Amino acid sequence: MNGWQRFALLILCCFTVMVLYPDFDASGWTFIGIACAMWTGIIMVLSVISNLFGLYRMETFNKLISFILLCGIMYSLLWYFPQEDKVTPINKIKYGEIPTKADIEKGIKRFTFNFDFVRRNARRKENFINQDIDGKKIKKEIKKKAGETAEELAETLDIEVE
Repeated sequence: MNGWQRFALLILCCFTVMVLYPDFDASGWTFIGIACAMWTGIIMVLSVISNLFGLYRMETFNKLISFILLCGIMYSLLWYFPQEDKVTPINKIKYGEIPTKADIEKGIKRFTFNFDFVRRNARRKENFINQDIDGKKIKKEIKKKAGETAEELAETLDIEVE
């Protein structure tokens, strides 16, 4: 595996943990960002060392390094990924709480957004619900209010207050 493939493996591991254990808040996103930055640095160092010493030619050694990297990434994500109930995913697995179908659906739903690109149009009437405005009528009301004197305005306010 080269560096880009290992980076894709990192992204896949992060996505998998976030989908399987979706009960995280903003600290989960921060943790994933920091973990991705840290593991990206490690992947870069491994790639430089691999190219420097020609280790990329030894296929079995390269696969072993990638497997160890995968185990390290998953271990760090499962051991330290923050959850709202303060129980890490590795402890949930240890106590027999494996992700259910509802957890997976909730996790996938966190990565989706609700916008229908096929049927939506910026000028479509359904986009402007409760915004039926008659421009001429409002223009007349504004001119009428602007034309009133201060006494008439105060008088109308007194009437409306009573």
